[in-house]
Amino acid sequence: MLEDIRRALLFGAPCGALSVIVFRDSTLFLLHHLFKVMPLAAYVQTVGWHGLPWVWWFVAWGALGGVIIGLALRLLPFADLLTGAVLGVAAAYLLPQRLPASSPAWVLPLIGAAWGWGSAFLMRPLALRGRD
Repeated sequence: MLEDIRRALLFGAPCGALSVIVFRDSTLFLLHHLFKVMPLAAYVQTVGWHGLPWVWWFVAWGALGGVIIGLALRLLPFADLLTGAVLGVAAAYLLPQRLPASSPAWVLPLIGAAWGWGSAFLMRPLALRGRD
């Protein structure tokens, strides 16, 4: 069990943090530029709690979520990408998101699933699935 926690911390946190930038923000970018359903992600320029930009808060929350996804992949016998997407949707509803009020209702689960799926995808080569 201690090895599972160590691997989830070591590999899950960086993958979850990187997934915020690579998958979540890319999804928002595509929704803005290709489908015109989102305004430009304003949280990048705005300052959040304690003077940090919102993007850094999302990276920190993504790292914590990556640890949780890493533990789930390590301990549960479910499919990795599906588990990541489902946990990402749950995280999107649990954490405060800085989306405009005019956003369609399906955007929140989409960006959550993109982040969770991306986290699990980045963890694939790191052998978090199953036991050694």
